[in-house]
Amino acid sequence: MDDVVRCPECSNELKQGYIFSPRRICWSDSPDSIFADFGSETLIGDALLKVKKTPALRCEECNLVIFKHKKNNDIK
Repeated sequence: MDDVVRCPECSNELKQGYIFSPRRICWSDSPDSIFADFGSETLIGDALLKVKKTPALRCEECNLVIFKHKKNNDIK
């Protein structure tokens, strides 16, 4: 059985690893630049004492990164 995960854009093998940031990672439907992230959807919250790592898949060919985020209603 083939356990290799392929990139949905270029079909190359995806590398398993983790993404992390001491700051939050947010989502916006708009490409416009902003000064503050008020009203944006937070996908991964700010680090308090320890930076949390989130499992991810990365295509080194086309620079696509795929990760699942947890919906957290406490994060604004």
